[in-house]
Amino acid sequence: MGFVEELGQGRRGVRFAVPQGFEVSEETDRSVLLVDKARGFSLSLGAFAHRLDLLPAHEALLRRDIERHARELFETCFREASPADAKARSRTADASWSPVVEVTPVRLGAARALCMVHRLWYEPGRETLMGHLLVPLARGLFECRVLPPTSRLTGVREAAVADRATAALAGTDPAAFLRGIDQRASDDPALDASFPRHPLSVARKGLRFLLEEAAIEVLEPDAQTPPGEVVITAAGFSVTPPPRYRLVEKDPPSRKLASWSRVSFSGTDGIQLLTVSRTGTRLAERNGRKLARIAEDLTRKAVPEGAEAVRVSAVALPDERGRSHAETYHAYAMGASRQQSVFRWFIEPDGEVVMIALGAAMCVPVDELAEDAEAVVRSFRRLGEKKWWQIF
Repeated sequence: MGFVEELGQGRRGVRFAVPQGFEVSEETDRSVLLVDKARGFSLSLGAFAHRLDLLPAHEALLRRDIERHARELFETCFREASPADAKARSRTADASWSPVVEVTPVRLGAARALCMVHRLWYEPGRETLMGHLLVPLARGLFECRVLPPTSRLTGVREAAVADRATAALAGTDPAAFLRGIDQRASDDPALDASFPRHPLSVARKGLRFLLEEAAIEVLEPDAQTPPGEVVITAAGFSVTPPPRYRLVEKDPPSRKLASWSRVSFSGTDGIQLLTVSRTGTRLAERNGRKLARIAEDLTRKAVPEGAEAVRVSAVALPDERGRSHAETYHAYAMGASRQQSVFRWFIEPDGEVVMIALGAAMCVPVDELAEDAEAVVRSFRRLGEKKWWQIF
């Protein structure tokens, strides 16, 4: 059974029938690309195991995550397009400019969902935008991407805005004039009707189509449970993950580890990962330096094959609550993409080594990853044991 047929029968947690006019261009067991030349955009649909947190209490954090990761992706695309030009500067060199056009929480029936539009390229002769509709499900994520064609007429909206501002605001306060020609003014939805083929206008048109005409039915919505301790019965431990990390369900559950994902705007990009593992390795002696040496070797092995600019570090930490601790770190490049992970390791009273890893793109400060790792370490509890603060 193909992916399109599974969507049509609701086997992926949503029911979606290919709308009239769209043709299947590419299909895998987890995604499909639909093309409609008459409508002027394509749709890329995918199902992912990652989980998206849309709790209203975390909305500010969600928007920060989106801004960080969309900026990182924009810079990655820029590096891919200009690898040999050392003097080239991305638009994101201006900290006040953002590739994120809009982020809008929406509803599909009773289910929470998220719409967002962002730029991937924004250079003379090339402007590419993408729209996303993200639908959190009980056991994963359904994503619809709106793919407008790349524009070679970069600047037409901006020029129109500048002309109107010059006529309307001539002689006024310079600050008011600059506000009248900034990016938000050029991206104003009121201009879409005047530029119907502009990729931003097309991206918004595609999202409206998904929300109003595509008849997406959410059969297994995510309950969006509040944060707190998560018990992993199969692996015999519990932890409290940092905000916005959602447990990635595995069937069957692993007896050694559990994983959480922190999604920003996509099922493939801008994702932070948390892994907690009872490794099964045991050390007869509690020795932080020995633990750091072993952990450093394992951290090097965790770097993907073919990675470049690899950096690895390891340090033994002071013993705490009768446990030896160590921290390791690796960073690497895969093409234009740059990734990093912070690992925390500690030895349980029975000698078993526990690993906690947080991975993210380089846009996430390493100190933030380390703080989150420390919080998870402190929350770790073997099932049947008291929490550390109940002991002392």
